[in-house]
Amino acid sequence: MTETALTVLALAVAFTSAGLAGLLALAEEAPSVAHALGDEAASGPGELSLRRAFHVARLALLIIAGVSAAQAIGWWIRAPVGAFWAALVAATFLFLLADALPRMVASLAPELSTALAGAARRGVTGVSPLLILVAAVERAVHRVLPTPKRTGEILGPAQRDILLGVFSLEDATVADIMTPRLDIAALDIETEWTDVVDLLRRSEHARIPVYTGTLDNIAGVLRAKDLVGSVAGVTAPPERWQDLIRPAQFVPESKTLAAQLRDFQRGRGELAIVVDEYGGTSGLVTMEDVLEEVVGEIHDEYDVGKAPAVERQGDARFWVDGRLTLDELSALLGARLERDDVSTVGGLIYSELGRVPRPGEELTVAGFRVVVEEVERRRVQRVYFERLPSGLPVETAKEGP
Repeated sequence: MTETALTVLALAVAFTSAGLAGLLALAEEAPSVAHALGDEAASGPGELSLRRAFHVARLALLIIAGVSAAQAIGWWIRAPVGAFWAALVAATFLFLLADALPRMVASLAPELSTALAGAARRGVTGVSPLLILVAAVERAVHRVLPTPKRTGEILGPAQRDILLGVFSLEDATVADIMTPRLDIAALDIETEWTDVVDLLRRSEHARIPVYTGTLDNIAGVLRAKDLVGSVAGVTAPPERWQDLIRPAQFVPESKTLAAQLRDFQRGRGELAIVVDEYGGTSGLVTMEDVLEEVVGEIHDEYDVGKAPAVERQGDARFWVDGRLTLDELSALLGARLERDDVSTVGGLIYSELGRVPRPGEELTVAGFRVVVEEVERRRVQRVYFERLPSGLPVETAKEGP
């Protein structure tokens, strides 16, 4: 036999098996069969219930159809149509013949499924010895490879949060999580060695940007571990600490966290300088910042004594960091506080007031009394939110006591 003839024969077997499986699916939709399938009990020892018989018969036919189609595709790979289109066409026809088309016909012409029900039941009963053998093999496979039973939710809250965090990496950008320019601990390239040692001893950072003149002119990054021996007094200080500066990675504000994480994983450092559309320094982002978006806050020895980003008393009183994003704040308060022009709590305060806020100022936003508690160098550090009773009139901003 030629390969063409074998291919045609295999496809004929595949579509015949799929068609028979489809007829069983069509017959299953008949009211008489559907009612009978509700009885799971076999009529006697070594026999199958009708539901089980239908299931095993369809499974066997689909296996035959799948194997035959796969064999036909194997011969068809060398044909001009190509393996991809061969597989796509075969899979589509098998799905239509074995499931989708029969059930659609049953819904449009229920009398047809009723007419086929008797023949299907007699056919399944006639081959029941073979089906019993197939079912026995299936049970043996399940005993060898047991399927774990679900004992509760597939994902717990922590796992679900991590999964959602992974998906969020494609939507969030480095600008959403970066350390802003004002908070960057950096070194001027002209800094004396003694001042470098002092900063490294006080700093909580493993990598420190080095600039020339201003933060808009980053010369590179200094790694603390390159100087740990000198800072500890174990080794002699370097002749020029500037020789230890490593190249910096620069990324735009619009870069997604998923893309940035891939760059970090490729070994392109663990710190990147974020630049705006004009090339100026907006902030910096680290590997830890990105990972915290997935697994939550990562605490280390330097976090001791720091105020948490969010504190709450019940469901009505909240203290939040000015850098908290409006998305996080909205989720925390259960209110829509997003703005098109700002992304943080501090930005929200500026947007509402239209000027530099002062400590103690109060305003009402989206049904919450808002108090600016801390402002440092014109930046909002800490804000208090209190849920107001429903129906309380909205007041204009005012300066607190």
